[in-house]
Amino acid sequence: MSNSSSEPLTTSEMIYQALKQDIIRGVYPSGEKIKLESIKERYNVSYSPLREALSRLAESQLLINSGQRGFRVPEMSQDQFEDITETRIKLECMALEMAMTKGDMEWESRIVAAYHLLSQQEKCVHEQGDTSQESRDRLDTVHEAFHQALLSGSQSEWLLFFVKSLNAQFDRYRRYSVTFQFTQNKSVAYHQKLKDLVLERNIPEAIKVLEEHIRHSAKAITNQGINN
Repeated sequence: MSNSSSEPLTTSEMIYQALKQDIIRGVYPSGEKIKLESIKERYNVSYSPLREALSRLAESQLLINSGQRGFRVPEMSQDQFEDITETRIKLECMALEMAMTKGDMEWESRIVAAYHLLSQQEKCVHEQGDTSQESRDRLDTVHEAFHQALLSGSQSEWLLFFVKSLNAQFDRYRRYSVTFQFTQNKSVAYHQKLKDLVLERNIPEAIKVLEEHIRHSAKAITNQGINN
C-alpha cells in the first residue's frame, strides 16, 4: 500500500503521482475527458504504465472509469463536498485519537519537526507575502506532512490510507475555490494549537480543534461556491 521513500519510483508510480497532482490542482477541469494520446505525450510515457496509473486514480475516485468511453475527471457538487468533509472529520479524528493513545517519542519528534517546517513556510506566505506558485506548492507539501505526522502514531495503515484519499478529494475542492489565494491566516493558529494539545496528550481538546480546523476550511470553500 505504501512505498518506502528509499525505493526508486516505477514509471507507473511517477505518472500516477504527477497526474494526481494535476487533477487536484485543476489542470484537468471537472468533467473533462482524459485523452490518452495527449496525456502520453505530456508525460512522455508509454500506454502500459499510463493505463495502470489511470486505473489507480479511478480506484481512489480522482477519475471515473467509463469503460470503453475512457476516463474522465469527476464532476463537483456541494453534496459531494459535504460528504467528503464529514467523512474526513470522522476518520481523521479517529486516527488522531489512536495516535495520541499509541504514539511514542519518535512520533512526538516527527510532529515537532513537521510543525517547524510548516510554521516557517506559513510565515513566508502570510507575513512575507510570498504567494508564488513555488511557495504555494511548498506550503501545501509541508501542511500535508504536518497532518500526516499527527496521525502517523495511529499505527493503522488502512485508516491512514482512507484519510489520505479523503484529503486529496478535499484539496481538489480547495484548489478550485477562490480560497486558494492564501487568506487562511486562522489556520496558523489552529496548527499551533493542534501541535501543543497533541503533545500534551489532551485528546478531547485536540479532537475539538482538529474538527474546527477542518470545518473552518470547508466553510471558506463553501462560502466561495463550488465551481463545477
